[in-house]
Amino acid sequence: MHPILKTGYFQNSFSTFFHCLFCFSLCISFGNCGSSYPKTNQEERKQYLKAAGLPILVSIQPRHNKDKKELQLFIKTENLTNSNISKFQILFFASDTNRQLLIPDESKTPELICSIQRKIQPNSIYKCLVGPFVFSQLWNSIQVQSISFTTEDQVRHVIDEEDLNEVILWL
Repeated sequence: MHPILKTGYFQNSFSTFFHCLFCFSLCISFGNCGSSYPKTNQEERKQYLKAAGLPILVSIQPRHNKDKKELQLFIKTENLTNSNISKFQILFFASDTNRQLLIPDESKTPELICSIQRKIQPNSIYKCLVGPFVFSQLWNSIQVQSISFTTEDQVRHVIDEEDLNEVILWL
């Protein structure tokens, strides 16, 4: 015995399909699919982060020579708070197309670290250079594992995984 499908089932399915198609087309046309931060300019991103209570903006510009399996990262960190930040650190990993972590040829461990030991004053930008690193295999992606820093009251902060995409601007 086969179940009898009612007309309402098909109407709901088509309605749901066209609703999803409509939302997808809006998403594509506005260029803001899935992220909660605006994809406009850097000043608007800073205002968004300040309003959300996130203390830093990190701009990362990868420079690489894939033929030589080389990776270098130029990083700018901006303190958006009204207090000094110190002991700033970003932990990165490079991975291949199979998502396997890669170890740079000159290292024994896979960590790539940007560390700024001096105080980052409010509304100032500090730069950090990571690399160049050469890998024996071709790298495919860069993953930020964590961002941490200490405030002037000696409290250590770690940007949680949910907020990493908010504070990082890939150039």
